[in-house]
Amino acid sequence: MQGRPYPRGCARALDVTERMEADRRGDDERALADDGADDGGETPGVREDEEQPLARVRYGLGKELRLFPDAFVVLLREEQDEMRFALANIERLTLAPGDHSPSKLVLMLDLDDGNTVIAAEGVTNVRDFRKLLARLTEVAPQIELDPPDMDEQLRQALEIRTRAQLGCYGAVLGTILLIWIIYLIVAFIGAQAQR
Repeated sequence: MQGRPYPRGCARALDVTERMEADRRGDDERALADDGADDGGETPGVREDEEQPLARVRYGLGKELRLFPDAFVVLLREEQDEMRFALANIERLTLAPGDHSPSKLVLMLDLDDGNTVIAAEGVTNVRDFRKLLARLTEVAPQIELDPPDMDEQLRQALEIRTRAQLGCYGAVLGTILLIWIIYLIVAFIGAQAQR
């Protein structure tokens, strides 16, 4: 192990981490590439000409919903795909629970040409989605929400998920406590039997 200050397996992990950081820096440099203009204190990772969204919901791996004053954008970074829908063309926004996992929401858009588009599947970021809904009703009140009390249902879903997680944690801690008590009883009985 001469010349290596770290164990054998760690070298590969460090190399991968360094490569990932270099790729990330390379991607940022490509995204920020401009015509030779100087970097006058701009926010890193944001292009100068890029319009800032009113609301943003990040979910999954590299997936994003963005609300602009005139458009609703679904951004899929891994697939390098962007779907842009004009708010004027959206008639109804439908939110449904997922097939296999009800906590992963499916977002569908009914357009004015009669088509229904599945905009996003697997949305789990309920808090940010509620913020997006509030901004959407301000910007485009003509868009119908299905169910009509979508914000209230999302709030309830968030509370149910929190309670379910607390219940799971409580069950695990209760099981550990029960096993510990059984161990103490067995140890006490074993100590009394040897006398």
